[in-house]
Amino acid sequence: MSQSPRRAPHLRTPRFRSFLLTGGLAGLLLGVFLGVSGPEDPRYETSAAAGFLGLFCAALGVLAGGLVAVLLDRRS
Repeated sequence: MSQSPRRAPHLRTPRFRSFLLTGGLAGLLLGVFLGVSGPEDPRYETSAAAGFLGLFCAALGVLAGGLVAVLLDRRS
């Protein structure tokens, strides 16, 4: 009696690192764009505003990317 090996179903799970990096990069680019294109404030230099908004939006992007990855992982 020859038994052929049974194949387990292949479930694809999201790669969390890719989602986090993509979200962070998208947030960084959006934050820098908002900091450069927004109204000028005499209290802050444009580069300081772009850096602050870039880092803040990058953190939000990482959070959003992680949330999407978790939702996709739960779906699979």
